[in-house]
Amino acid sequence: MEEFKFLKPKKMLHPKNGMTLEYLDKQSAIAALIVSSDGKKGYFVKQFRPGIMGECLEVVAGLIDPGEVPIDTLYREVAEEAGYYKDDYDIIYTEKEPLAISPGYTAERLSCYIVKLKNENIEQKELNLDEGEDLVGKWYDLDEVLKLSCDFKTHFLIHIFELLQK
Repeated sequence: MEEFKFLKPKKMLHPKNGMTLEYLDKQSAIAALIVSSDGKKGYFVKQFRPGIMGECLEVVAGLIDPGEVPIDTLYREVAEEAGYYKDDYDIIYTEKEPLAISPGYTAERLSCYIVKLKNENIEQKELNLDEGEDLVGKWYDLDEVLKLSCDFKTHFLIHIFELLQK
């Protein structure tokens, strides 16, 4: 099998019944919903995703590098993919523990955040995308994104934000 960069297929024996289990040993990641200072819009990125064989509209997200803590990944990814730095926003939601994405299939865990720009005059800086990263970001009404996106983490974070507003 060709060597994978991000996905590492593994097998193990079930601890009770001895059945062979297959899973992907994958780096954990962060996901960040970036909302405008008035809370009416969110910044989302559109990029090709092989799992759906097409473009997907989603929140800013990225893999946690070895030795990196999730909060540092948040700061790095928001700067790289959205052009906002930690002095530009407040963190208004942090998941208590990283969430298992699909525990029967992957070891990946997702640290979820919601950040809110401090004011409407915050200027977006130039993006600093990773090599080969091909995405386009844009501000959308949150309700519009729920109709346009099939991405679970995006829907999850928008619904958490809606709950916070009540």
